Amino acid sequence: MEKKRIALVLLAMVSAGFCGCTAGGENQKQSTAITETLQESEKAATEKEQDTDNSGIENQAETVRFEEYSGFWSCQGKTHEQILSEGGAELSCTVTKDNQFAGTFYVQQERMGRFATVCDIKGKIDQAELYFAYSDDEWGNSGTLHLQFLSDSIYVEVLDYKEAKGGSDYGINGAYELVRSKEEPDKDKEDEAYPAYDSSWTEEEIMNAINGRSQYYLASAYYPEITNYWENVREVRDITNLTEPLFETDQRYYTKEEFENEPALVIHLAKNEIYARHGYIFKDEDLFYYFMGCIWYSPTCESKDFKDSVLNEYEKANLEILAELDVY
Repeated sequence: MEKKRIALVLLAMVSAGFCGCTAGGENQKQSTAITETLQESEKAATEKEQDTDNSGIENQAETVRFEEYSGFWSCQGKTHEQILSEGGAELSCTVTKDNQFAGTFYVQQERMGRFATVCDIKGKIDQAELYFAYSDDEWGNSGTLHLQFLSDSIYVEVLDYKEAKGGSDYGINGAYELVRSKEEPDKDKEDEAYPAYDSSWTEEEIMNAINGRSQYYLASAYYPEITNYWENVREVRDITNLTEPLFETDQRYYTKEEFENEPALVIHLAKNEIYARHGYIFKDEDLFYYFMGCIWYSPTCESKDFKDSVLNEYEKANLEILAELDVY
């Protein structure tokens, strides 16, 4: 810019020298014209530089990808087990290539063990931020989660918090700085650590099993949609979704019509839970995490060792229908 200015000034001086024989009025007009030309040139150059800078910023914003933020984040990097025993907050999430976010935010109180959850958090990350309005944190409170994706952490702040009338004073409120959890679900963990649920278990054994597996269930990309299905379609809001399969495909014959109105994901899971009943270990990460979160499932059979002969007649017939309908 400075070199261009000097060149223009020199050009103006040379032009003035060549025109020195003209009348004084003409000299004044020419001098004014040169000054205006110089100012216009500087303005145009400045605007061009600004446009280039802004274009660079816009292009950079468009190319940012947040897939690497998928996974588990918690206060002080605590594991899920530590949060269950000590209290804390954790965020499990999945981010797609186009920066679409899906996740669950869980907070547990240390002293009383009370917990609050905001499920089915969805939205597109824009300028490293995401806003999500929620109407219930399981205590009737509402607000807006403001997530900021920093270089090595996720900062979660609750905006416009409204406490439920006549409800508890507990809920998701304030701000939380989350870092990578020290322990992510281990797909290679020993199978015998996860025996399948049976009706003889005590309530304490059931809850211990659910808590021990919750990190898997929350890690599955299917978690938000299937939770919504259980609660709003089947109107089941207890732990049935973790203790029982979706359908009794091993006990009776289903017709094609019985499945036709079910969501695509439910069909997909119904088909695969036929294999899951027999301990099939899924290579697909979301399927593996989903079924690992269900305490009726015990991973005992590698895919290469699985044989269809273990299926009963009900399962074979229902599998044929579900395989035809599965478009997920």
